[in-house]
Amino acid sequence: MDTPAPHPGPPALLRHNTLVMQQISGFMSNDFDILDGAGEQTVGRVTTTGGGLSRLVAGSRSLDVADADGTPLLHVEDPFDIGFDRYTLTTNGAPLAEVSSRFAIMSTRVSIDVADGTPLELHGDMMGMDFEFRVGEAVAARASREWAGLSRGFLGHSRYVLSIHPTVPPQLRLAIIGGSIALDLIRQKKSNNS
Repeated sequence: MDTPAPHPGPPALLRHNTLVMQQISGFMSNDFDILDGAGEQTVGRVTTTGGGLSRLVAGSRSLDVADADGTPLLHVEDPFDIGFDRYTLTTNGAPLAEVSSRFAIMSTRVSIDVADGTPLELHGDMMGMDFEFRVGEAVAARASREWAGLSRGFLGHSRYVLSIHPTVPPQLRLAIIGGSIALDLIRQKKSNNS
């Protein structure tokens, strides 16, 4: 009798509870290495996609997130709109979530509408990269800024740590990772406009 092959489990990127998001490029792209909790091993990558001319005119509008082995996991799209920023997150072509900036006096307010109806909310200083993703009162993940080093800081590169609660399921982890990337794009646009 044949025994079934063991299930490989979730991709490496989704098995880590602590991720270090390290920007590796700037100006015309918003690429990141996603490192393990120690900041040593690459477990995923964020790559800017789309044509160079559209990026020059409108900035980084389309990004792909892949596992360390190159397996595509998530697509982040910034459709052209006027007014508030809106980003769509898809996985394997299916809607995962929508991230939107909202009007708030003297601050940035961002909402994440997850396709499965999970009530994911952001709390804290999103522009300072010190915030939480909450599902109801439970903290699903925390993001905190980490110093990227003097030379990288002068180049505008960012680095932050994303700590995800061990019980968060894979699809919600992807929404949290995508939400973090969208927040970085919102922050970058605000910086460019000021």
